[in-house]
Amino acid sequence: MLSNEFFILAFRSIILFTVSLVLVRIMGKRTIAQLSPFDLILIIIMGNAIALPLEDLNISLTSGAVPVIVISILNYIFAVIIMKNRKLENILQGTSTVLIKDGEVITENLKKERITIADLLILLREKNITDINDVQEATIEPNGKLSILKKKEKEPVTPKDLGLLPSQGIFPTVVVHEGRVVQNNLDILGVGIDRLLSELKKKGVNRLSEVKAAWIDEEGKLETDLVGMDTGRKRVKRHDGFYSKLGISTDTIKKEFGIDPYLFLDAVSLGLKDEEISNLLGYELEKVKELRKRLGNVGSEIGLYYKKDLPV
Repeated sequence: MLSNEFFILAFRSIILFTVSLVLVRIMGKRTIAQLSPFDLILIIIMGNAIALPLEDLNISLTSGAVPVIVISILNYIFAVIIMKNRKLENILQGTSTVLIKDGEVITENLKKERITIADLLILLREKNITDINDVQEATIEPNGKLSILKKKEKEPVTPKDLGLLPSQGIFPTVVVHEGRVVQNNLDILGVGIDRLLSELKKKGVNRLSEVKAAWIDEEGKLETDLVGMDTGRKRVKRHDGFYSKLGISTDTIKKEFGIDPYLFLDAVSLGLKDEEISNLLGYELEKVKELRKRLGNVGSEIGLYYKKDLPV
């Protein structure tokens, strides 16, 4: 009896799995790669419909298969329609929303999309953004992903910028060693020292003495290993000891201003103005202004990776 039930359940599982796999393949790679609201609803309903015949053997197999097939056909029809109808696509899939423009956060759009400051910081860090001022435009897509367009001067150097063609087959070539330019390698690559210094400056390096090693990789990008930093680590703005010099603790800030210091500094790192912080976080404007002044008029220059080491 038990073995018969096992084989029946196994048979149902194989059938429903096969049906689901075929339908997902028919729906296309777009559904797999990015879940729109419509796709998400489809998957949830599919999961529930398939689960019923597996949980209760008294429910016929068709009771699970038919709803899945009908919904998948509906999804396919809508997919074809929205390819030809932009308005319907916007209704079903949603539209992109700009959250950052020219280094400034659009707080109205944050509220509209119900995205918190913490959420935005996480999305930016996932894109390796260290400074909000480097962002030309950041857009939240209908699938929840953040698209980043950096300012031109902040984009990494490319083979084209260096006058190199892919056919030249360049390989990692050291151009600076222990603070000294390797002129022979620069000549081989056809890169002038003025161009090298310009690219180093974009990375925040003002003196060659700061560079332990610099090289151009296979893609023509300039990579650096700075003095006092581990190889391979990206150079980010550091503010070691910055907070310890403020002479004010997290507890003091909370008691005196009624403001969460970390939440406040998150907002500051995004370059938000006092009025925007007050409006977005619900703190009194005067308290926000007073706290910023108390912290030395700190601004977005602290970067998105600022050290949270306020003395407790």
